[in-house]
This record gives sequence, structure tokens and C-alpha cells, in this order.
Amino acid sequence: MNVKTLTATILRKMSGITKWQSVFLTGIFDLHLRIASRHNFKNMSRYGEWNEKTYHQNYARSFDFGKFNILLCQEFCSDLQIVAFDPSYISKSGKQTPGTGYFWSGCAGKTKWGIEIAGFASVDIINNTGMHLLAKQTLANEEERKNLLDYYAKVVIDQKEMVTQISKYLAVDAYFSREPFVSQVHKAGIELITRLRHDAHLIYPYVGPHPKRRGAKTKYAGKVDPRNLDLSYFTCCIKEEDFCVYQASLYSKALKRMIRVALVHNYDEQGNIKSHQIYASTDLTLQGEQIYYYYKARFQIEFLYRDAKQFVGLEHCQSRDENKLDFHFNTTLTTVSIAKALYHLNQPIETRKPFSMSDVKTQHINEQMFDLIIQECGISPNSTKIRAAKKRVLNFGKIAA
Repeated sequence: MNVKTLTATILRKMSGITKWQSVFLTGIFDLHLRIASRHNFKNMSRYGEWNEKTYHQNYARSFDFGKFNILLCQEFCSDLQIVAFDPSYISKSGKQTPGTGYFWSGCAGKTKWGIEIAGFASVDIINNTGMHLLAKQTLANEEERKNLLDYYAKVVIDQKEMVTQISKYLAVDAYFSREPFVSQVHKAGIELITRLRHDAHLIYPYVGPHPKRRGAKTKYAGKVDPRNLDLSYFTCCIKEEDFCVYQASLYSKALKRMIRVALVHNYDEQGNIKSHQIYASTDLTLQGEQIYYYYKARFQIEFLYRDAKQFVGLEHCQSRDENKLDFHFNTTLTTVSIAKALYHLNQPIETRKPFSMSDVKTQHINEQMFDLIIQECGISPNSTKIRAAKKRVLNFGKIAA
């Protein structure tokens, strides 16, 4: 199975897809793996089947990427999945593109001028990999940018139907472990998994007998010291040589709610605590080891962004049209998922090697040049000698060849 065959198979499961739309989409996902330079409309016309105007026109048309990617996940991912949500900075010069402004760039460690996408990814816990679901450009107005947490909460709630088709859990980084984001998303029926500040104000709930006296019953039993835990509340759920994970249900002063906490102690060579991290979930029934592993798996969405930026031109679109930008962001990220499905998840887990988007891109570029030379020379591609040569050429330049 190749990229075009897989794309056509998924599209046949979707309703309302025209014949031309199917042809264009099967071509564009394959094209993103064969372009050896910048992924803009000019180079698409150089490497692809159609002229520049065709790409301009079709990028302006809408497509349900969320539905497509859910079907892709159902085909290749395990049953144990969560959804990760994370914004990503996209470099963009000029001032005429909608949504431009100053956004936080994690790579630069500062705010930079450009645009931003808020992406959803399905994270397969068993296979420890991420698959793109949907990316929406951050188009907050001046008032909404004063409190982006409200805006991000609205983005998540608007995609609630898509999120809950994958999982009831949404994993987000420490930036989102604040109000009003937590309350709004949890009220919508989505359970959050996140990381808290290392100095988060957590309080033990009072569980002892209440004396007979006037006034309200005692609710709390003191502030949590992360380095000196009360083991009558905490239980150890993961014990390793260099770290230990403790779990408990505690009250968060900042979030004004009970949360399930997984607190990690990292030990030095002498067995002393050198650092700690606090992970949390709004689901009070979730076990500490699940919170810990689910949050660690959240980083797979970062690898999706990395591969899309480095190998399929996530930041290369030169259009200033909102619809075309949306189409470009989702096609490039979906291309990474298709490549991962074909060359990683399609292999038995026992013999599976680490996924390399670089190797996938190298193979497709090698195959394109080989087929072009054979065609121009008028040589039969089905001869035994040519087939053997093609296998060697496809692996030329691979990292893990």
C-alpha cells in the first residue's frame, strides 16, 4: 500500500467527497512527500501534476480533516488513546495575513511576530505515537488576546464532538493548568490531564472524625509539602531506582476543586530527592501511573509539529488567505500521520523501528527520481535487474538504512 492508495481508501469511507476532490487530495498528500524544496504553490506546480492556479483554487475549498484523521486513527491506532492539545508558533512575515501578531515560540523561548495554530492530536498510548486530528489558526481579536485561556477553552469546546470520539481525556501542558481554562473545559464534559507548578498550593482534605461543636465541619488538614509527603494520604504507584510516583486526591487552591495528583520524586545517587514534578487530572478515579504515563505521551504532539516543520513545509505557505492557510496546515500535518501509518504503525510492534520522517521523505524523493530516469530512458521498470536496483536506490541516504 502506498500514500495514494491509503488516502483513497479513507476517502471512500467519507460521505460527500466528489471525484475531483478525491483525486486532488490523494495527489497532494503524496506530493508533500516528494517536494525537495519549499512547499509553496510555485514548487507544487513544478513537482506535481497540476498548474499553480489549480493549487490556489483547491486550497480555498473546505475539507473535514477531523473526520479523515479519526478514520485514519481507527484504522491504525490501538484502542487506548487520549487527545493532546497544544498551540504552535508559525513564522510569518508581513502584516496582511489574518491572525498575525506576537505569539510565544518555545524554540526561541520568547514571543515572536507570526501566526499560531492550535492543534489537536490523537496520542496512542500502546504504540507511543501521535496522529494529527485538526489544526485551527489562532484568530483571537484584541479583546480575546488579553486572556488567551478563554479563547483556547472555546476552541477546545467547539471541537468537543471530535475530541470525545477519541477519548474523554485531554492532555495539555502546564500553561493550561489555570483558570478559567480548567473549569470551562471540564464543565463541557472533558477530563483534563496536565502538569502543575512545582510550588502549587495543594491541601490535604480532612478525613478524620468531626467533633460535635457549632460551626462548619473541618474540610482541610494542612498544606502539602511536595518534598515531605504525608503517607497516610499518598500511596506509591511506581517505584524505580531513580524516581518514585505517589498518588493522592487533593484540593487545589488555584483551581478551587479536588484533583487527582501524581507527584514524582527524582532521586540522586545517594537516594535524596533532587527534584519533583506534579501532574494532575480532573478525573478523581484516574490512577497515578495513568496520569504520569498519559502526560509523558502528550509530547508526541510536539514531534508531529517538528516533523511537519522540518520535512513537509508546515511554515512554507505564502498565501494570505485564511482558508488556504487552514488547508495547508492540516494537509502537511496529516501527511506526517499518513507516513507514520504506512511506515511505522503498519509494522508489527515487536519488530518496529523508531519512526523517522527524514527516512520517509528521502525514500519518496529517491523513488521519484529513479522512476523519472527509468521512464525517460525507455527502460522497462518490471525487469528483475531494475527492481533490484530500485530497492538499493530507495535506501540511499537514509539515516537508518
